[in-house]
Amino acid sequence: MKKSIINLITILMAASFVLTATSVTLGGDNTVNAEVRADGSLSETTSRDEPEVYTEADSALNNAAQKLRNAVKNFQSTLTITFDKPCYDKKGDLERRIRDKAFEHTGKPGEGDYLRWTVSFINGSSWYKDDYCKKIQYTIKYNVTKSQDAEAKKKADSILKSLKLDGKKNYDKIQAIYDYITKNVTYYKSSSGNNNITQAMYGPLCKNKAVSRGVVLAIYYMALKEGIDCRIISGSLSGNSYVWNIIKLDGEYYYLDAANDLGEKDYSYFLKCASSLGQYLPDYVYSTDEFKKKYPLATMDYYLKIATPTPTEIPIPTPKKVTYQMSEQKGSITAVAGDKIWLSLPTLPNSSIGWEYTNPAIYKFEDEIAKMAGQTTVTIIYYDASNKDANGKPAETRLSVDITVLYKDVTKESDFWYAPTNYLTAKDVVKGYENQTLFKPGNDCTRAQMLTFMWRLAGSPEPKSDKCQFPDVKSSDYYYKPVIWAVEKGITTGYDDGTFKPGNVCTRAQTVTFLWRMAGKPAPKSATNKFSDVKKTDYFYNATLWASEMNILAGYSDGTFRPQGLCLRRQMVTFLYKYDKFVNNK
Repeated sequence: MKKSIINLITILMAASFVLTATSVTLGGDNTVNAEVRADGSLSETTSRDEPEVYTEADSALNNAAQKLRNAVKNFQSTLTITFDKPCYDKKGDLERRIRDKAFEHTGKPGEGDYLRWTVSFINGSSWYKDDYCKKIQYTIKYNVTKSQDAEAKKKADSILKSLKLDGKKNYDKIQAIYDYITKNVTYYKSSSGNNNITQAMYGPLCKNKAVSRGVVLAIYYMALKEGIDCRIISGSLSGNSYVWNIIKLDGEYYYLDAANDLGEKDYSYFLKCASSLGQYLPDYVYSTDEFKKKYPLATMDYYLKIATPTPTEIPIPTPKKVTYQMSEQKGSITAVAGDKIWLSLPTLPNSSIGWEYTNPAIYKFEDEIAKMAGQTTVTIIYYDASNKDANGKPAETRLSVDITVLYKDVTKESDFWYAPTNYLTAKDVVKGYENQTLFKPGNDCTRAQMLTFMWRLAGSPEPKSDKCQFPDVKSSDYYYKPVIWAVEKGITTGYDDGTFKPGNVCTRAQTVTFLWRMAGKPAPKSATNKFSDVKKTDYFYNATLWASEMNILAGYSDGTFRPQGLCLRRQMVTFLYKYDKFVNNK
């Protein structure tokens, strides 16, 4: 979390619209105290158990909502709605329903969420007689003036025109808008409270400063201007009040939090699914089945779809029998985990037999089965009692064979990850699944796995400290020492919220940067960048150039690096294999 650590008082001031109390007068002295929720609805403190009944109120609601919508568009400070015929409203929430309807998402850039979040304060008082509403009075305040809002809209149109988005795909439009905001807007901080303009679109577009509320308004307005559906979602982030966008792309809605990416050089909060971010908790209205049906949220980050190769189904071979004749000349055999290995032994008279194994967990003669992937040397020792050596001991004959056992799902030599996987497994750098019988090359590589493999490749050095600075890394975790070592080496610093996030998947940019830092941050020899999607301002620019020069990184056939693509295990072992070959052993 980069920009969301804000003084809580400041947040509450910025969200005064959410916390404004509304009074509803019922036939004289009967008053209902309420708070306006983030969606504009009332949270009443009195109990109303009667069934909801509407008659005339339903027919008058649309007209009243249109009047309120127009009043907010024109920045009116007050509005009185008088009903020609008192509206029967037994539940007493007509004022809330009017407000919800007035701020309903229409898909038009200057309506819906734009109006809802441009308002800083709204108070609605209703007059009832019995169960009939006669009049509603609104008092409204705004974060900007009407002229400032008009200037912001004019600026938004100018920016969109300068981005030359006509004819481009929606993804390119979203990225262009996101890039403009994150590179041209500074997050506003003030110990004396928020400046109101930073909470409206005027702040980020006309003054180049904003809080999250101003940022989401700019994203919302410009996306809808380009015909891309977008919403503003309110809730909490790490326990603090917060707002962000969801935006539609290829039929699904993705989280978009430009405020947390302001001034950054990566896309940590761009087109994400909720599960990959984790700490965002939407308000109730955005968590209902009705809302989710209307705005289906993506279950996978967008970059997973466009940047990560689709794993292919790898057939598991049927176990077979591998036979080898032991002889004085040392040989080698290759089998697959689960295969039966039979070592044919020569017959020697007057001899007893002994065995040696460099790794008996992989294979033992008496077990016959290749138990797990890796390499072991098996030696049979013959002791000839009829033939004594100079010390009077039985003469010794040793016959050896090197055995390589493959993972069940890494057996094709033509696969680019075949040699790297088996090489690093033999060095005890990488481990597999299901008792070391499957490697799962198409699985994501997590941050914990990547740093652990790097630590093992470095020789599993003992870190100087025995304490880890990250609260989400425990001493019982297999990656505890690797993470401490990586911090000491300057390979990782963790996230801005103080966590390491071990389960997050490594992006290709992060992976190459980790390796570059492990090598001591060497300066690339060339300034020529062959990747079309790597910019000089990117934090991984030097790392990418260096990795390309060292033949660690090849990129894709279309000339891209795809930095935000998630790193699969098969890609990870290839990076590490090339690092060991071209850096460690150059």
